[in-house]
Amino acid sequence: FVFLAYGLLGFIDDFMKVKYHNNNGLSLVTKFLIQMIIALVFFYLFMKGGGEPVLSISFLNIYINLGWMFGLFILFLLVGTTNAVNITDGLDGLAGGLSAIAFFAYGVISWNAGWLEGYQEIAIFCFLLVGAIIVFNTHPARIFMGDLGSLALGGALASVAIVSRHEISLAIIGGVFVVETLSSLIQIISIRYFNKKVFLK
Repeated sequence: FVFLAYGLLGFIDDFMKVKYHNNNGLSLVTKFLIQMIIALVFFYLFMKGGGEPVLSISFLNIYINLGWMFGLFILFLLVGTTNAVNITDGLDGLAGGLSAIAFFAYGVISWNAGWLEGYQEIAIFCFLLVGAIIVFNTHPARIFMGDLGSLALGGALASVAIVSRHEISLAIIGGVFVVETLSSLIQIISIRYFNKKVFLK
C-alpha cells in the first residue's frame, strides 16, 4: 500500500511539473499532508494486522512499548525516510544504488526472520526491487527516477523496516540517506540565514 500510494503521489507531482513546464509541482504543504495521511493509514493497517506498538532493539534485548506514541514514531519514520530518499536522488542521483543496497539488507533480514509473519514474501518483495533497480539503474540508466521512484522506494524502505521490526537499523542501513539529508538541511539554513555555503562543492 505504501509503495503504491507514495508512488502515486510522486507521479502526480512529476506529471504537474511536466505538464506546466516548471519545477513546482505539488506544494510542499500538500505533499507533506498527503504523506502524513498515507503514514496514518499504514499505521492503522499495521495495528489491524496484528502489529504491536513496540520498539525493539533485538541485539540489546530491549523492547519498549510506546503505546499511541508508536503512531507518531511510524509517522516520523515514513515521512522522514521518504523525503530523505527523495532529497538524495535530487542531489546526486544516488537513490537507486543506495536503495538497492538497503533493500538487499532488509531482504536478507526478512528471509531469516522466522518470527515474522509473511517473512518470505517481504524478502521476495525486497529482492524484486533490488533486481529492478539494478536492471534499470545501471549505466546507461534507462529511466529517470523522479519523485515517483524516490518517494515509492523511500516509503517501501521504511515500511519494510517497520514490518520486520528493525526500525532502528534503518539509521545504519540507510545511513547515507540520513547524512545527505542533514548536509542538505545544514546548507539550506546556512545560505538562508548567513548567506554562506558550508559545503562548497
